[in-house]
Parts: sequence; structure tokens; C-alpha cells
Amino acid sequence: MPLRPGVRERLNRVNIMRAVRGTTGIEGTQLSEDEVGQILESADPVLESARAREEKEARNAASVMDFVAQTLGAEPNQPLTEELIKDIHFRTTQGIDYPHNTPGHYREHGVSAGTYFAPQAASVPCLMQEFLAWLRSGPVREWPAAIRAVAAHFYLISIHPFGDGNGRTSRAVESFILYQAGINALGFYSLANFYYRMRPEYFEMLDQTRFVHDGDLTEFVRFSLNGLLEELEQVHAEAVQELTEIAFSDYARERLQRSGNLRSAVGERRLNLTLEATGAPIPLSALQEGTHHASLLYRDRSSRTISRDLNYLEGAGLIVIEGDSIKANLDIMRQFTADPFPYPRTPGSPGDARASTSGAHPATH
Repeated sequence: MPLRPGVRERLNRVNIMRAVRGTTGIEGTQLSEDEVGQILESADPVLESARAREEKEARNAASVMDFVAQTLGAEPNQPLTEELIKDIHFRTTQGIDYPHNTPGHYREHGVSAGTYFAPQAASVPCLMQEFLAWLRSGPVREWPAAIRAVAAHFYLISIHPFGDGNGRTSRAVESFILYQAGINALGFYSLANFYYRMRPEYFEMLDQTRFVHDGDLTEFVRFSLNGLLEELEQVHAEAVQELTEIAFSDYARERLQRSGNLRSAVGERRLNLTLEATGAPIPLSALQEGTHHASLLYRDRSSRTISRDLNYLEGAGLIVIEGDSIKANLDIMRQFTADPFPYPRTPGSPGDARASTSGAHPATH
């Protein structure tokens, strides 16, 4: 799907903002999307000093995503190595005073996560070597990238190699594999937002995979891939919406131009009102009372002028008026588009995931 640079940048920013909020929110931060957006846009502190740690965690998470994108942009075939994972952990936890954690270094003490007790610290170096050798092995290398990404996430978070930041590091490694496979074609996608929205289920799936399914990844993979599908469908819908608004703007201009309207100030005003309505609906009462920014189009004009313009645009099929709401008639663009899914979509085959992920995994205990 070709996108204008501005549209791609907006989508990428939204994806990163959601991923930052998600991966930090899973660990307990209380950042809103607006706060994350402000943090990412400002080099200066945004939150009060009492929330400085939350802000630093958000900045670090965004830095990790930028690092992943830049690393793979410079070297698309960059292998996942211990040093790279340590680098991701360093960027995740640097500048934050976590007890018993040294950024970029394996832990030297025992750790637990809920009811899960991670392998002993002395086993971590060997387990990390085994994990990466397994991930590069022939059978696993043939798995679809999305399954490899989820599997890497699970095994890394189960080894829990660091003193703190293991969840964020594991989810970043998952994103690294997804990004490398080109799944992030329209921007930086991450499952962190889905895991955040499904936080209780996410933790439950991790525990069930460890304690109930005896390491069989099928259910966790199914859960995560459903989440990936949701995230991609949401981004696709947002991209389609952006493109529809752009196409509608061109359509409205052409429609008014053909009718000769754009040769006058009246036509330009009607076009501008139509374009204003392509975003959030305009309250009719606010337009008439002069309290909406679109009211500037009618400075020194009477309410009759507003009524004439609205009647004209509604008759031309460019706007829809419902109650107190004026909105662009984006549905009119459907006449120019084909159904993107003309055939019934078949669900994914979980059996393939089971065949691929069961019975082949590195030891984590």
C-alpha cells in the first residue's frame, strides 16, 4: 500500500507511541498515550519529578525501538547475538536505579516473576548460548518469522538473564525479529500494545506454557499471532482511513472545480468547509455560534450563508448532516474501491503452529 511520507510518519509515530506505552505499562507504569506522545516530542522533562522514572523508562523504550530500526536499516541481515541482546538491555535500563541490575550485563543472583523462579544465575551464560544456537538451528530457522519471534520472546523471558528489564528486553527482541522479516512494512509494529491490553491473559499464557503445557508453545503462539493480526488489521484500517481522506479531498476539489465553484470565493469557502469536516465531525451549533475554528470561514457572514453552503454541499454528496453533526461523506469513495477481501478469509491453521513448536525447544531449567 503506497503511502505519502507524511502519512507513513504519522502511522509510525502512533505505532511507536502505543508500543512504548504498552511495553512499559505491562511492567506497571501509568503513562497515558498523550503523556507518551509529549515525552517523545520533547527533549526536556515532561512529567513531574515524582514520575521521572516512568518518563525515563518511556524514553529508553523509544530509544530501543529506534536502535532496532537503525541497526536493521544499516544491516538487514544482522544476526541476533548475545551482544545485541545485551545492548538492547543496556538501552532499556540505562539511567534507572533498579536494585541488583547492571545494564547490559547478566545477573549474578536468583530472580523470580510471580510464581515463576528463573534458572540459577550460574546457568544463564550457557542457557543464552543454547537459546541462540537453537534459534539459528535448521528446523527453527524454517519457521515463519512471526512464530520465531514469539518463541524467542518466550524463551528469553523464561531464562530471565538480567536483573531487571527482562520483559521489555524480550519484547524488543520479538520486535527485532518481526522488523527484520519485513512485517513492519508500514512502520514499527510491536506486540507490546496487544500484550498490554491483554495483560492478565499475557501473564497467564506465559505461566500455562511453563507449568501446564510443559513448554509446548502452541497456545502462546496462537495467542500472540491473534494479537499480531489485530495489530496489523488496526494499522491497515488506519492507513486506509488516511488514504480515503486524502482521496476524498482530491475528489471534493475536482467535483467543485467541474461545477465551476472554485472560480469564486464561495467555492473556495465550500471546499475548505468540506476539508475541515474530513477529520472530526463539526458540531453544527458550534459553527453557527462561531465557537468552532471552521467558523472563521464565515466571519462577517450571516447564518443564511452557512445554510446555503451546507445545503449545496449536502446536495452535492460531499457532506452528511446528522442531528448537530457535520461530517465529510467519506462513504462516497467506496464507489471507487474494490472489496480488499472479496473472498471469505480462512482462519489460520493452529495445527501448523503445534507441529512447528511442540517438542523442539531449548531447556530453560
